[in-house]
Amino acid sequence: MFSPEKPQYRPINLLAFRFPLNAWLSILHRITGGLLLLCLIAYLLLANLIWLNQEIRLSALHNHWLLLSLHTLFWSSLMFHWLSGVRHLLAETLYDKPAYLWLGQSMSQRLMLGLWLFLSLGLAYQIWH
Repeated sequence: MFSPEKPQYRPINLLAFRFPLNAWLSILHRITGGLLLLCLIAYLLLANLIWLNQEIRLSALHNHWLLLSLHTLFWSSLMFHWLSGVRHLLAETLYDKPAYLWLGQSMSQRLMLGLWLFLSLGLAYQIWH
C-alpha cells in the first residue's frame, strides 16, 4: 500500500519575492485602511476619556505629542488611502485604452507616491508647527 510522505513545510520569505510597484501600492492601501480603523478607535477612546473624566480637558491635550502623532498618522493614511482608491476607481471605470494603460504604468504610480509624500510632509509641518 502506498503511503505518501509527509509534506515538509518551508517558511516563506516574502522579502525574497520581487513584487511590482502596483502590488506594493495595493498592500499599502490595505495597511492604511487598517491604520485608519486604529486611528478611529484611538479618537473614540480619547473622546470617551474626555467625556468621562472631568479633570481632563481637550485644551490641555491640544499640543501633546501623542495627539499630534495621531493626527499626522490619521491624515497621512487618509490621503494615501484616498489617492490609491481614486486611482483604482479610475482604472476600473476608464474605457479609453491609452488612459487605462497610463494608470498601469510605473510613472503614474510613482507620481501618486510623490504626491502623497509631498502632501504628507506639508501636512505634518502644518500639524506640528
